[in-house]
Amino acid sequence: MSTSSHAGWVLPESRVRGAATSVAAVERWRRALWMATPFFTGAVVMAQELVAFRLYAPYFGYSIYVWGSMISVVMAALALGYAIGGWAADRSDGDVPLYGTVLGSAIYQVVILYVVSSLLRFFADMDESVGTALASLIVFGPPMTAMAMACPYLIRLQSRAGGVGLAAGRVYGVSTVGSIAGILGTSFYLVPHFGTHKTLEAICVLSAVTGAAGLALHFRPALFGVVAVLLLLMFAPLSNWRGGTVWAAESAYNLVRVVRSGDWLLLKLNDGGGVHTMRNRRSEFTGHYYDDFALGPLLSPAKHVLVLGMGGGGSIAATRMAAPQVDVDAVEIDAKVVEASQRFFGVDASDKKLHVYVADARPWLARSRSSYDLVHVDLYQGGPYIPFYLMTVEFFEMVRGHMSQQGVLMMNLFDISPTQELLTPTVATLRRVFPSVEVLSVGHGNRMLLAFAQQTSASEIRARLGSFRGRVAIRDLARRAASQIADFGVAEGTAVFTDDWAPVEEITRRMLRGE
Repeated sequence: MSTSSHAGWVLPESRVRGAATSVAAVERWRRALWMATPFFTGAVVMAQELVAFRLYAPYFGYSIYVWGSMISVVMAALALGYAIGGWAADRSDGDVPLYGTVLGSAIYQVVILYVVSSLLRFFADMDESVGTALASLIVFGPPMTAMAMACPYLIRLQSRAGGVGLAAGRVYGVSTVGSIAGILGTSFYLVPHFGTHKTLEAICVLSAVTGAAGLALHFRPALFGVVAVLLLLMFAPLSNWRGGTVWAAESAYNLVRVVRSGDWLLLKLNDGGGVHTMRNRRSEFTGHYYDDFALGPLLSPAKHVLVLGMGGGGSIAATRMAAPQVDVDAVEIDAKVVEASQRFFGVDASDKKLHVYVADARPWLARSRSSYDLVHVDLYQGGPYIPFYLMTVEFFEMVRGHMSQQGVLMMNLFDISPTQELLTPTVATLRRVFPSVEVLSVGHGNRMLLAFAQQTSASEIRARLGSFRGRVAIRDLARRAASQIADFGVAEGTAVFTDDWAPVEEITRRMLRGE
């Protein structure tokens, strides 16, 4: 039998071949992992970026300013990670530092899950941009920096065999494919089906598996790192919504919560400060702007009503107090909001005179061929912001195209600024499309904008309101509204909102900050 000798001892050739085969197998696994790692780290970074926006929404709102602040921190973390990864790769002979850092980031993510709610509540008291940036630095900055190290580090390792350009192309190509997978998986599967918290847990597990797999090729006990992360996740606290939350669900658009406060049920979307529908178990009336939608049938012989932004159905309930037999088409973008409206706010799924469409208002209008006597517009994007494309001349022209000759549009608008910076251009925009527009102040910063498809004088509006002989509470609403009818002055040359120019978010942000 052949033998191999070394330092005075003899090793059978079969064992030499076995050892060589084992080493070759480990090396193949290592190189396969080097190719898979950029895929996983790319997926983690994009998944964290998407889930961050959903995580922040209940604390900072749902605006472009939150997006901008968060993405800026993400890009800073990536830049730092690339620099550190390149520096570390030049000073290391192997991949242990990289995979140790990735595993360490998984442990950091677990720790963050224990404290994230408290951190976000603390930062929520700050300006939305500053609070978002600081939260991102602490919650996502370190793990994203760790993941960003992978690409330059692995390019260095793979290029030692030659072909730096080829190695760079492969690594960044695989990383980009992983980023796409992270975006699609998070957007279309993880968050809608499992929610933000479980998505964060999945990201953490993927990070732990990637780091432990790389270390296990050198130290088998490193696999226990995954076990440790899983054990810690078992005891990580779930989101604990305070303030009487009785139901919560996440959708592709919102964190939807139903909150009980005494005799009230409140529908809240994302931003904890806003209320999108309220219902009092002791009264059909709320004392808020929702009640004023009952004025619609007094202003138009309404038989067919369109509701854009159904929410919990508050405007529908108010309208039917004055006109119980109207047919209603209601458009609501979020299926979970529709579910909440049916479970908690009295919207009857079996109502043959109510047709609910789960869709975005403007694309739905573009497809519809129906005509309506009364149109409700109450379109807020899970907080105090109205989507800009639902405030433009083009949008209101589309709405008017679906209105009958005696049709009336009723639009809720929130503006607490002393200069009425949002209200004034909105009225100017409506007047570009409708011959008559009036403004009713309904309290708490809300205005009800009334736009008529035909030229209508203030005296005609008062007459219509005064002719109602139904319920006393609605007569009181009508009397109060009639007393407020007056011309709302808009200065010559006031800018109007168009699809090309509609800085609604910027104006709303200034309003909320009291600027």
